[in-house]
Order: sequence, then structure tokens, then C-alpha cells
Amino acid sequence: MQAFIPPVADGWPHAANNDRDQDDEWAVVRHDDGLHRRPSMRSSTPHSHSLTSTPSSGTASLSRRPSTRGPAAEAAKRPPRDWRPDFSMKGPGLLGNLSLLARSRSKSFGGKSPPPKVTICSYIRYNSSKPPMWLDLRRQPETSITFRGLNRRLFHQDLERFACEPPVPHIRLYHVHYPWYIDVDTANPSGVTLFELFCAIYKSMMTQIQYGDFYNVDMNNEFRDQIGEAWAKRCRTEQERALGVRRVDYLMDRYIMLGIQRGRDGLWEIKTGKP
Repeated sequence: MQAFIPPVADGWPHAANNDRDQDDEWAVVRHDDGLHRRPSMRSSTPHSHSLTSTPSSGTASLSRRPSTRGPAAEAAKRPPRDWRPDFSMKGPGLLGNLSLLARSRSKSFGGKSPPPKVTICSYIRYNSSKPPMWLDLRRQPETSITFRGLNRRLFHQDLERFACEPPVPHIRLYHVHYPWYIDVDTANPSGVTLFELFCAIYKSMMTQIQYGDFYNVDMNNEFRDQIGEAWAKRCRTEQERALGVRRVDYLMDRYIMLGIQRGRDGLWEIKTGKP
């Protein structure tokens, strides 16, 4: 299966032969001893539907219409099942709620609420006046993460801190402008670490979108244009462009992670801003 790439006015860009960028695996470097740890992305990165294509001139101005599927019929379909049932591209508020009711999709299980005493790690605990961290979600965390409370270079041991106190074995994250939940499960008997948290976020953000993510009843031409623009700005090479739209592009220009705060129904909310 090939990557989903937004259609262009003068044809279709060439699709990549591989389904993901082999260099996208986040390798957290031990800055003190040079060792690497690589989380696997294979199990969590679905393949997108391939689309009929013709050669492109190489420069892509984005269009919104697929050439081989009926746009009206595709756009009238419900969003994919892996979208959050409470999500709307229109965002929170009356219009978003009306869109949600119109979809009439069943609500998925969100888990139990954490005990009130559970608090998020101070390195990532969101504060609107003084954000505790800065991370470009389009890039590998190793290359761009900064913590306000860390006045030195980042060591691997810093990411072995627990994401919550007391430690919890599972964390479900969401973002108001991101259609998917991000589930974080620990591989140790104690609880989710910062390393595991950022690995899960990165894998989710780098997941290639499905055809139905781009054409459904919750999307419109304006949203498709904005997502396509985010895709074009994120990609620095033709190789990146050939890999298609990633989920992170749905954040549009709000891709700087500033922290996490307690959300609704026992979930944790990712807070982002513009660069």
C-alpha cells in the first residue's frame, strides 16, 4: 500500500515505494555514553489507501478533488472508526457539538478516571503563563525537545522519570484539534515513563493518514487546504513529500507541544501552540 498524498492541480505526485520513512524511528541518544534506543513503529503505523496517479511536474499546488472516486459520495461518508467519537473539525463549542450529533457515532471506552492525587510530571505539567516544555511535534523529540526546568543538556536518565506521580500503567491523551486518541502503555511493571510517553506521541503523529481521514462528512475544502498546506510546509525534501500526509498535519500551525494538563473523563490533554 502507498502513502496518501494530496492531489495536485497538474497531476498526481509519485507515490513512495516504501510505506514509511526508515529514518523516522525516534532514536533517543544517551548523551553521556552514545547508546541508542529505538522504539518500533511497525505495529502502530497503518498503510494508507493508494490512489491512481499520473506523473507530477515536481512542484505541487494542492487541489481537493480525487480523480477516480466520486468526491460528493466520499465526502458524505462518516469519519473513520478510529477518530475520537467526540471530535469535530469545527472544534469545541455549539457548532462542533451539532456536528457530533449529526454523525451519531457510538462513544468508545475512555477508561476510568485517575485518582485525584495523580499529578503529571513537572517537566510536562502545562502552565499557560510559563509553558514547561517546547517540542516541535513534526520532528523527532531528540532533536527538538526542551524542558524549562532543566538547566543543562538532556540526559537519557531524565526521560526515565515517570510521567505521573504516583506512576500509572496507562495514559490516554487527546488534543482538541487532533482526531485520534493517543494511548500510552508501559513496558515496565511500575508505570509510564517520559520516554514511553514521547515515543507514543511521536509514533501517532508520524502515522500516515487513510483516504477516509481526508474525505468524510466532517471535512470540507477549507480544512483539506489547511492540512495540505501544513503537509507542504513540513516536508523539506521530495522524499518526505512522497511519504504523504501524516496525522501531525491535522494540527496545522499548532504543532509546538507546550505541556499536558488534566482533561475530561480521566484523560490528559496535550496543549500546543504556534511557533
